Amino acid sequence: MQLNRWPLLLPLLMLGFILSACLAVENRSADDSPDAVESPDSARPTVPPPTPVPSGGFLRLDGLTTRQVVVWDAELPAEFATTRTSLYRRSANRNWTRVGDLPIEGRLIADPSDPDLLYLGDHPPCLSEGDPIPFYRSTDGGETWQEVQEVRNIRPILVWPADNDVIIGSQCGLAISQDRGVTWERHLPESEFDLTRLAVTQLGLYGVFTSERDISYLRRLRLEDPDQPEFDEPIISFWGPGAIHATGDRILVGEPGGIHFSDDGGRTWSTTRDGLDDVIASVDPLEEDIPETELEEGLGIFALESDPASSSRIFLGTIRGLYISEDGGRSWGRSAEVDEVRVQQLDFALSGSILYVTTDDGVVVLHNP
Repeated sequence: MQLNRWPLLLPLLMLGFILSACLAVENRSADDSPDAVESPDSARPTVPPPTPVPSGGFLRLDGLTTRQVVVWDAELPAEFATTRTSLYRRSANRNWTRVGDLPIEGRLIADPSDPDLLYLGDHPPCLSEGDPIPFYRSTDGGETWQEVQEVRNIRPILVWPADNDVIIGSQCGLAISQDRGVTWERHLPESEFDLTRLAVTQLGLYGVFTSERDISYLRRLRLEDPDQPEFDEPIISFWGPGAIHATGDRILVGEPGGIHFSDDGGRTWSTTRDGLDDVIASVDPLEEDIPETELEEGLGIFALESDPASSSRIFLGTIRGLYISEDGGRSWGRSAEVDEVRVQQLDFALSGSILYVTTDDGVVVLHNP
């Protein structure tokens, strides 16, 4: 009986041999394929990169609207971004990675020479009785934060380019730290004037100081000795807050009365209002009372920045969105890519190919604006 089984088993054995050979050839072909990856991770599903933010869209991280980006060089990408409660950092592949929680909601700056060194703080509205706001430092890129004892109500603005130990901020007045944010000293040109805007330009450091009567003066500041900053005489005066930008010998100042520009370093000035009727007063606020309807609707210019690729192309952040000038600031038109909301800050990145527009509603990203 055993001999009689061979005629039945022999065809089955041959079929199994043929199937094994075919599988071996298939596996060898897969290993030799140019798409094969000799790595234990090759079987893991790849995570697709995040969808790029469309031009005119809000930068959202983990579904949350971004409140601020940190850019210290217009040639480079943004380094940090914040939501109301979290800090994110740009990774090597330019994706955003969550670092951790923020101890407070405030203004964040980083040291360009040591991006792991961060400063975070704010102050209540000037002339108000708000609760004191603590000041924080981080030495590990925001993974941990240390509250600076006995320092309150400091809004950090910038690290002084000539000396990274010197941090400049606002405590309503000009605030200066010479030990990387550990201690601060407050300075004012006159006791009744508060610092409402500070900008480093190619022509130097400029501040807008505003009185209780809302009269502002633009002054140049000199920090050869941070212990005793020097305040030049007022360059121009205007009503309300303002914004400043300078390139070469050209200085531009935006304020509720219009755009002032100088082509000789501030010695002589001209003013333009062309295209800005919806965001500035119909009268000179220093000469006449602003109509009540205009005050109720709101006025103001809060940010000025030029295109890194063309100094004659200027961007303006206003009470009602973003405006653009193609002729060096003499005439303006509104950009439809940003809603008619208050624009607080403008930051170029990646050689001007990206413009971050910080609004009251969040940060809008513009591509090749």
